Amino acid sequence: MNIIILGPQGSGKGTQAKLLAEKYGLTNISSGKLLREFAKGDSEKAKLIADLLTTGALLPFDTVMEVIEPAMVGSKSGFILDGSPRDLMQAEYLDWFLGERHITIDKVIHIDIPREESLNRLAKRAITENRSDDTPDAIHERLDIYEKDTMPVIDYYRKQGKMIDVDGVGEVPEIFNAIISKLEVSSRA
Repeated sequence: MNIIILGPQGSGKGTQAKLLAEKYGLTNISSGKLLREFAKGDSEKAKLIADLLTTGALLPFDTVMEVIEPAMVGSKSGFILDGSPRDLMQAEYLDWFLGERHITIDKVIHIDIPREESLNRLAKRAITENRSDDTPDAIHERLDIYEKDTMPVIDYYRKQGKMIDVDGVGEVPEIFNAIISKLEVSSRA
């Protein structure tokens, strides 16, 4: 099973992706986490990525693919992709790229939360995790980009019949159980 998990920043995608990966034995591919790790390096590309991450701007998709491609292609048990695709062009490219390798996306989970909830959660995360990319300006920039660029991705996968919508407000186990329930129902359909 190959899954994409989408939602605004602070929606709990990373937490739910980790739980789903554990439950189903999937490779958890967090583009943000992989890019933040890469940005700690000494290369010019690492420095450029680090600078872009702090602004909240989207990174070039070829850079993202360079980091996540080995994990997707190398996964034997399936994967859950967290943090990509971020816009319609990326979704179309990802479908082409995976199709060339006879890999399909089975389901796309959309965790939806109101913008205010996202802002509150990210402000807390900035303090507890000391994330350099969670500055107020970067947060607003990423949420604006999400609303403008990523929402069409949700429609793209909805038209393919792959979308599972989940309310992301609530406790982690409650949201996880809702995802599992909807995944199991849609797999039987």
